[in-house]
Amino acid sequence: MSDSLRATSGRSYLGEVVGSGGQRWELQLKGSGRTPYSRFADGRKLLRSSIREFLCSEAMHYLEIPTTRAGSCITSDDTVTRDILYSGNPIQERCTVITRIAPTFIRFGSFEIFKARDRETGVTQSYYPQVCIFLTSSFLSQFLSYITPCAEPEDRRARTALFFRDLCVRTAHLVSAWQCVGFCHG
Repeated sequence: MSDSLRATSGRSYLGEVVGSGGQRWELQLKGSGRTPYSRFADGRKLLRSSIREFLCSEAMHYLEIPTTRAGSCITSDDTVTRDILYSGNPIQERCTVITRIAPTFIRFGSFEIFKARDRETGVTQSYYPQVCIFLTSSFLSQFLSYITPCAEPEDRRARTALFFRDLCVRTAHLVSAWQCVGFCHG
């Protein structure tokens, strides 16, 4: 299949804002076009998948399952060619850009940044290059302090162990909540 007919996974990280209550939110665009991390695809998102993402993210939010939220969903007159059923019968579909909002976009896949170069794509970086900064700076210490306030600040090993335990517990709860609604992370 032509690379131009495949779905894309390109994202653009916009930055973060702090709400009036002090809650920190990161902003990301999905579907805005090619980025250095788009790999082989065009970086565009389709209207049908954008509607699905919007509805699913809102449903999961109101079911109290942690997820990103869709802050906006904007459709243009631009179209791209996609083969929906991989049948050899591509059609033109309208492009859409979603603004995603979350307390953080650090996720399971973010840590792939440290893996070796991908043989097929040649990509050596994650979609989130800021993860390197996060993991190698004082931000990690601040993050560990947030997650594990019961550990002594000087005892990095204990804080890291508590962080890992908390991460495992939260992950187990998250995955079980996904399974309750039939969601499978792909």
